[in-house]
Amino acid sequence: MDAQLMARLHRVAAAGGPVIVAAAATANWPAVKARFVAVLGHGHRGREEVQGELLEETNQAIAHAPAGLLDQITHDQEGRAQQLLLQAMLVDPSVSDDLEKLLAELNPPPEEDDEPDPPPPANRPTVLRPRILGAPWT
Repeated sequence: MDAQLMARLHRVAAAGGPVIVAAAATANWPAVKARFVAVLGHGHRGREEVQGELLEETNQAIAHAPAGLLDQITHDQEGRAQQLLLQAMLVDPSVSDDLEKLLAELNPPPEEDDEPDPPPPANRPTVLRPRILGAPWT
C-alpha cells in the first residue's frame, strides 16, 4: 500500500473516532451505528455483525463509565474507534470513500462567514478568554 493511501486512511480514521464516540453518547446512536455498520461491513454480512458488536462495545463503555473516569474512557474509546475504522479500511480500502462521505454528513465542516468579525471598540482592550471546558470564566 502506498504512503499516500496510508496517510489518507489514517486521516479518515482520526476524523471518524471522535464522531463515533460523540454519537455513542446520544439517543441517535442506533441509527448512527447502523450507518457505520453498513459502511464498514461493505455488504459482507459477517463483517457487518462484527462491526456492529465492536461499535456497541464503544457505546456500552461510554454509557457505563464511572463519572470520574468518563474523560479517560472517552479518550480510550476514540482511539479504539480509530483503530476499528483503520482496520476496516485496510481490509477494503474502498470503504474509505463511503466513510468520508458519512463523516462529512454526520460532522459537516463549520460554515464560513462571508463577513469577518468586527473589531473590538477602540476604547476597550481586547480580552482573551480561554476555552477550557469547565473553567469558571467561560
